[in-house]
Amino acid sequence: MRNLGKEAKTLLLGITIVCVLSLLFAFGISSVLTKNFQSSLVNHDYGVAGYLLNHDDAYVLSAFTDERGEEDILCGLNALSLLGYHEAAPVRLLPAVSAYQNKVLLSLCGLLLLVFAAIYVFLFLYLRRQRKAVWDAGRAIQEFLDGNTASRIECEQTGGWYSLFHQVNELSAILSAHAEKERRTKEFLQGMISDVSHQLKTPLSALKMYQEIIGSHTADPEAVIGFSQKSLREIERMEAVVYTLLKLARLDAGMIQMQKTPENIDTLMQDILERFEVRAEQESKVITLSGNKEVSLSCDALWISEAVGNIVKNALDHTGSGGRINISWEQGAIITKIVVEDNGTGICPEDLYNIFKRFYRSRFSQDTQGIGLGLPLAKTIVELHGGTISVASRLHTGTAFTLSFFHLTNE
Repeated sequence: MRNLGKEAKTLLLGITIVCVLSLLFAFGISSVLTKNFQSSLVNHDYGVAGYLLNHDDAYVLSAFTDERGEEDILCGLNALSLLGYHEAAPVRLLPAVSAYQNKVLLSLCGLLLLVFAAIYVFLFLYLRRQRKAVWDAGRAIQEFLDGNTASRIECEQTGGWYSLFHQVNELSAILSAHAEKERRTKEFLQGMISDVSHQLKTPLSALKMYQEIIGSHTADPEAVIGFSQKSLREIERMEAVVYTLLKLARLDAGMIQMQKTPENIDTLMQDILERFEVRAEQESKVITLSGNKEVSLSCDALWISEAVGNIVKNALDHTGSGGRINISWEQGAIITKIVVEDNGTGICPEDLYNIFKRFYRSRFSQDTQGIGLGLPLAKTIVELHGGTISVASRLHTGTAFTLSFFHLTNE
C-alpha cells in the first residue's frame, strides 16, 4: 500500500466500504431467508401436530404424507403455542432453523469474500502496474529535462495513461528537434562570427597600416594616392563580405521568398553579360552566350541573376588573359539547364567537394580577390528554386558549372 498514490488508496478505501456494506446486506438477506424458512417449518409442524391431534387412530406417517387442512394447522398452532413453539420463537430454540441460518450466512459471506478478494487482488495488481508506469514515465521525463533528449517513455500499449505517454513522447520528439535546430543554429552563428572576424581582420589590419603610412607620407602625394586606392579596395572587400553574408543570413532564415515568374533566359543572360563585359574587356577575356532565345524559366529573376553572376565572376577570377567563358542553356522535357563553362585553371580534385563551403579557399588557389562566399550563395539560391548545382573540372583545362531546374512541360 505504501507504493500506491493517494487516489489509489482512496479507491481501495471506497471498495472496502462497499464490501462492508455488502456483508451487512448479506447478513440481512440471510435473516430474511431464515425467517421465511422458519415460517415454513413452523407451519409444517403445525399441520403435523394438528393432524395427529385430530386423528387419534391415524397412522403416524400419514401426518407427513396426507394433505392437512386449515383445521389441522389451527389445532396444531394452538397446541404448540402453549409450548412456546411459534413463528416468533428465538432461532436458538429451533436447531434446524439455526443451522439453516448459519449455512446461508456462511455461504453468502464466503461467496462475497471470494468475489471481493478477487476484486482486491485485481485492483491491487492493476494499480501497482499503473503506479510503476507513471513512475517510469516521470523518471523518463526527468531524464529528458536533465538534458538527455533521447529519453522516451516506454509504452507499447494504447488507451488510458498510455495515450498520454504517446503524446508526451511526441512532444519530446518535437522539443528534441527544436533543440537540435537551436544547437545547429548556434553552431552556425558561432562559425559565422568566427569566419566574419577572420575575413574582416585582414582588411582592417591593412587599412590601419595604410592609414599609418598615409599619415607619415603627407608630403608625398603619389604615396598618399597609392595607399588611398589600396584602402578603397580593402573597404570594398569588407563591403562585399558584409553584403554577401547578409544575403546568406536572410536566405537561411527564410526571410526571403522566391517570387517565381516565367522569365526569358536569353534576357537574363544578356543582363549578366552587360554586368561583366567591361571587366572581361579590360582583362582580355571573352564571354559568349548560346542557347534558344525563346526558352523561359519559372524563377525569381533577381536571385537567379545573382547566382549565375557569382559563377561567372568565379570563372573570370580563375581564367587567364585570352580566356573564354561560355554561358549556354537548353530545355528538355522536365529539366532546364544553364551551364557556365570556362577554359581556366580548373579545380584540384581534392577541392571539388569543398568549393560550396562558406569561406573555403583552396591552398592551390592563386585568386587574391575572392572571399569564398559566391559559390555557396549561388548553391543556396539554386536549391531554394528546387534545383541542383553540379561541377565538373580538369586541372589546367577548365571548369563547367551546371544549374538544373525541374519544370513541367506545360509551364
